[in-house]
Amino acid sequence: MANESTAQSNTFHWNWVAVGVIVGLIIAGASYFIVVPTFKSEPIQTLVMLMGFVMTGAIVGYFSPGVTIREASVAGGIVALVMLVVVAIFGSQISLDLVRSVLGLILGVSLSWVGAWVGEELQGSRERAEEETKRMFADLMWRWVWVGVILGFAINVLAVFLIPPIFNINLDVALGVFLLGFMVTGFVVGYKSPGVTLKEPALAGIISVVLEWIFVQYLMRLDVPMGLLAFGLVLGFFLSLFGAWIGERYQLSLTEGVEESVA
Repeated sequence: MANESTAQSNTFHWNWVAVGVIVGLIIAGASYFIVVPTFKSEPIQTLVMLMGFVMTGAIVGYFSPGVTIREASVAGGIVALVMLVVVAIFGSQISLDLVRSVLGLILGVSLSWVGAWVGEELQGSRERAEEETKRMFADLMWRWVWVGVILGFAINVLAVFLIPPIFNINLDVALGVFLLGFMVTGFVVGYKSPGVTLKEPALAGIISVVLEWIFVQYLMRLDVPMGLLAFGLVLGFFLSLFGAWIGERYQLSLTEGVEESVA
């Protein structure tokens, strides 16, 4: 039985590579062409496209049976190659040379791998739930911190830079969507993780704000006042915590419902 499961995990599923390519072209490709007319900044265009690779890997990792991180990575490389060709043909604010092209391929593969890892963690959490004890403020599960950081950063970037051009709304409205992204991330981590994981998404919210500040401050070269950064850290912490609490309550309600139906 163990040999069958090992053989299955070692099997390379080309059908999920194909799914990943299709999903990646839709998310990364469509995201890029949606954001280009509105945001002329090269860092923004690049970041949105890269976060599309993360979300592509997460979707493949979550919905595919077994462990399909390799498949998502190969799909990410293919999508990156296609996007490089498209950008070279149609032109953009993103300047391409040999070094950037190679870096783009590496990032496409690696970020798809990271996203697939997040998807596998979300998919497999229920199977590992019995192996881990319930705890509130005991050992910190760092993998769920990083799941929250990666997922939250990707959601926030895609929400802020895609929703305004899609729905033709003001960037001030996008700020509300940005804040909602912390709650969504906290909810997903709280719901899908085993045990009580409140501090992990809360810490992830803080790390995400710091990463987003680094991007805005040093890549977009927009000065962010320290007071605004501090306010963002507080909001990231509490909104992620609140979302995680809702996720935990929802997880508990489902568990109680199953126990009552069995009884």
